[in-house]
Amino acid sequence: MKSLLAMRKTNNNFPEYIIIHHSGGTDANPLEDTSHHTFETIQSWHINGRGWDNIGYHYIIEKSGRVVAGRPENYHGAHAKALNKKSVGIMLSGNFDATLPTKEQEQALGKLLGEVAERHDISVEKMQPHRIHAQKTCYGKKLSDTWGQEIYKKYNPTEQSDHADCVPNTISALVGALISKLNAR
Repeated sequence: MKSLLAMRKTNNNFPEYIIIHHSGGTDANPLEDTSHHTFETIQSWHINGRGWDNIGYHYIIEKSGRVVAGRPENYHGAHAKALNKKSVGIMLSGNFDATLPTKEQEQALGKLLGEVAERHDISVEKMQPHRIHAQKTCYGKKLSDTWGQEIYKKYNPTEQSDHADCVPNTISALVGALISKLNAR
């Protein structure tokens, strides 16, 4: 096992994406509720069950909304094969093939997406479910492909506003006002 502290000293991840996961079901029951899984549960499974050097995700968001840091962001993940060295992996506890995330998880995810995106200059389009990059249902069939992006926008409204539509709207309003004045003469 490689300690999380030792991982902080290695720079081999250059995030361009944020990949969102759910803990999903189990091999025995793909629809099993796994919302009770904690950081420690997932970490133990990755080390003892999969033989990895530590937890594969950078962050875990538990059912209560508690965010626990896993791998440091500068250390490659073990969560999305083709993107492990250019992404931050966030996993929410729960099986979203069968249930939905809690409001606490949504709030925590929204805040965390904002922080990670700002740190690494990641656009909202690059906040994606695992299933976009793998033959899986992850982050769950009950959530749309844009759910993570919608959560980001909901909790970071000023972050995603570039005011690109302000000029056309302002011009339209001014033209409309001018036409009204001309018609009033």
